[in-house]
Amino acid sequence: MLFRWQCLKLNALSVNVTFIATSVLLILSHSGVLAGGVFVDVTDEAEIGYLQWTPPKEWIKHVPEVMTGGAAVADFDNDGWTDLLVTRYDNTDTLFRNLGDGTFESVSEIAGINVIAPSNGAAWGDVDNDGDADLYLSVAGEAGEPLRNLLYVNQGDGTFSEEGRLWGADLETPNWQSGFSVAFGDYNLDGKLDIHTCQWAVTGPGNRSVLLKNQGFLRGFVDVTVGAGVEMWKDPEVQGGLEFTTQAFTSRLTDLDCDGWPDLVVAGDYGTSRLFWNNGDGTFFDGTEQAKIGDEENGMGLAVGDYDGDGLPDLFFTSIYDSRSPQVPNSGWGVTGNRLYRNLGNRVFEDTTDVGGVRDGGWGWGAVFFDYDNDGDLDLAMTNGFETDRLETETPFKTDPTKLWRNDGGTFTDVSDLVGINDDGTGKGLLVFDYDQDGDLDLFIVNNASGPVLYRNDMDNGNHWLRVKPRGRYSNRDGIGSVVTIVSDDGASVQHREISGGSHYLTQSEKVAHFGLGVSADPIQRLKVRWPSGIEQEFFDVAVDQVLEVIEPESPFQA
Repeated sequence: MLFRWQCLKLNALSVNVTFIATSVLLILSHSGVLAGGVFVDVTDEAEIGYLQWTPPKEWIKHVPEVMTGGAAVADFDNDGWTDLLVTRYDNTDTLFRNLGDGTFESVSEIAGINVIAPSNGAAWGDVDNDGDADLYLSVAGEAGEPLRNLLYVNQGDGTFSEEGRLWGADLETPNWQSGFSVAFGDYNLDGKLDIHTCQWAVTGPGNRSVLLKNQGFLRGFVDVTVGAGVEMWKDPEVQGGLEFTTQAFTSRLTDLDCDGWPDLVVAGDYGTSRLFWNNGDGTFFDGTEQAKIGDEENGMGLAVGDYDGDGLPDLFFTSIYDSRSPQVPNSGWGVTGNRLYRNLGNRVFEDTTDVGGVRDGGWGWGAVFFDYDNDGDLDLAMTNGFETDRLETETPFKTDPTKLWRNDGGTFTDVSDLVGINDDGTGKGLLVFDYDQDGDLDLFIVNNASGPVLYRNDMDNGNHWLRVKPRGRYSNRDGIGSVVTIVSDDGASVQHREISGGSHYLTQSEKVAHFGLGVSADPIQRLKVRWPSGIEQEFFDVAVDQVLEVIEPESPFQA
């Protein structure tokens, strides 16, 4: 595909209010028409059928196998179409290249995605800032298997080289690994993507959750977990007692207090979720209790987004809900359901779960905020379902259906059946991306020990949209951590989106700021990008129904 670079004429530009910046935008597509009706299962049509893993015939269902199932999306070959990587617990992972005609083709072998490992969590990030997407994978397995995480470095020609050990990102250990979600983010704002990894069954310092600092190509990654203050495993012999061990499922580096520094939020099992505030000096402090979050008992998946439109990012944790009893028999953990935490500012949240109507999601896993109907507010989807021989319960969690809640102005309505979301597999990961480039977000679900579901969004309500792709120069190349804000023509509507490096639960959605605009086709009055570097750019009178690639200024003093 041939792209045309174009400088748009803007009324004004500002960068931190102190200098003028030239801003380059790439118009990638235009479309004012949304195709037809509801979500449609196009898994077979898109040719992305695969089996996440094949349990043995006499298999006794147990963890971590029953909790696996990851995926991540990125345009790995820079052809303009978003591709899909899925993890396979007992096979080589599958890289599906988007052909641009509604179908995908597996290119794993050609691309060099060829290590057989019990892979689980996945995320794309440009670790060497060379302009193409690299891939990081966690593993969850027992001794005798490759007990190391994998880093596939993109060679720029459609192929990859596995360089986890070379970069110091493999976290190899002889112990049992239970690696789950992985997330990219630039926690120290040095322009290089760092990595946070989640471990669920922590048995010692060798296989705990880790923060990896990116030191650059020749120096690789280094474990800074302890020094940064985000250690979640305490050695009883050293610490004088096991203070806590976070059994982490999902994490995300995200600026929750809007001070420009990415904070770390972790969804943890058995009441071990954590929120670490970034001090801005390479360290964090645990502010979980003061923030009034973390009482969801069994934090699994995590979604971050400004659902109430007040400019502050809110949190949603998936968990387990069972109306029959506050406890699952013989389990020892609570089942009071999901938690929705509204950000009040000043590093404090309030529990709005029941006001929002999102407590009951069955046995929850992945979750994502996204505007499925392009009406300007963030809706909420989550996967669910669980089956294990270790737990006997009267509630049939195995067939919990996927949930899609429509945002009705701060409260949510379950519209799953209404819009055609009816998957009742044992869903784990999920993500959103506009794979067919028609201006609305499609939904992909990973089912454990089964096949996936790709729901194409055919919503035909006439609403308009805008998609923004930041590309960094001083900041990391992916623009992860950038915050994009738009103000409507009448000034009445303000929306904020942060570019995320993952994760929802084992997955990563596309790194694009997607805005639904409702029925108005008027130009966006003002669009602002706040880069991780601190540079701010403002654009005025931006046309709707297009995809813009916004390039960070090469020099803050460029005229």
